[in-house]
Amino acid sequence: MRNEAGCNFLKISADQEISSDRVELLRHPIGMNRPKQQVPIDWSIELLRGVAALMVVVAHYWPLMSFEPGILRFIVTGVDLFFVISGFVFAPYLFGKKLTISSHLIRRIFRIYPLYVVSLFIYAGLRLHQGLDADYFLVHLFFLHTVESREIAYHFNPAYWSLPPEVEFYLALPLFTFFVKGMRHVIVLLGVSLIVHLFLAYTSTIDNSSLNVSTILNIHLPGLLIEFLLGSVAWFVVSNLPSRLTRVGMLIGGVLLWILIASIVSSYHSSGGDNALVANNMLRGNMGLFAATAYALIVAALVGWVACPPMWIGVGAAALGNLSFGLYLFHNAAPIILNAFKISISAPAFTFMCVLLTFLLSALLHITFENPLRNFGRDLAGRRR
Repeated sequence: MRNEAGCNFLKISADQEISSDRVELLRHPIGMNRPKQQVPIDWSIELLRGVAALMVVVAHYWPLMSFEPGILRFIVTGVDLFFVISGFVFAPYLFGKKLTISSHLIRRIFRIYPLYVVSLFIYAGLRLHQGLDADYFLVHLFFLHTVESREIAYHFNPAYWSLPPEVEFYLALPLFTFFVKGMRHVIVLLGVSLIVHLFLAYTSTIDNSSLNVSTILNIHLPGLLIEFLLGSVAWFVVSNLPSRLTRVGMLIGGVLLWILIASIVSSYHSSGGDNALVANNMLRGNMGLFAATAYALIVAALVGWVACPPMWIGVGAAALGNLSFGLYLFHNAAPIILNAFKISISAPAFTFMCVLLTFLLSALLHITFENPLRNFGRDLAGRRR
């Protein structure tokens, strides 16, 4: 009875990205001779979204604790887990599922833009309260903040850098679905995107104070498409219902790869900071790709492994999935807000209060603003479909 309740709860979980219904079924890729199977986008996707957001939060809160994280510094790649998840969720469209463009764009707009605009006003207000300028507001409003300099990209919130490539992927998806029809085409696109990424990574600037064309493109869809496609390959693996032994192997492989890359990055960072990482041709521009490869293995291993978890796990996973975007957007605002009150407490207590405030702000805006508008977008998209 407990598992049945958990499954029923999951049917109304957080962000059912690609279905007009409350439950999305991933159909077996077209062009296969064996019967089609159906695998739900389950609680593990929502949990992974929440984990990705928490990874970024923790990575940005290390300095508050004056703590050397070692290999855990690599959890800053939680944003690459977001890219892999997006590629996974939208993969069915690359394997033959029909995409209604207007419906797709409406859902994406109401999923991303309203809460982003609210967060932008909050960060602009905090800067003005600190006596700082709120320049580049319009640039950020139209997702153009990562095409000129790091100063502009990080002007309000460093976490904003990942939103333009995510939006670009949503906009490009209809074009991809026109040309890509199944695994063979995905493999071709994967190969092309890998070549483009490696070229951009190799030719990106070594000077952290400036951005050349390759550096800019490498943090936009041309350089990051490979990470989304790795998520699509993970979907293909899951849709073929891998055995438990295969899942265990992918999980172990993904974790070991993550530890290996994290250890290498930590070693370079300890010896020379960010400059040492940028100076290495293998690491410069490629750390996200390495992380995404590990995450794709982990996602392929976990999604669909346990169909019906206990109720408390389903509830927690859905809650984290719901709050993940808010956590990602607002965690850098929490320390600024608390510092305005000039609270004199220990670093651990201050960090805990930042985490608590981030959760409270995310939950409040999700309930009162984000979720109602998201549901409105779903309904509007459903009528368009």
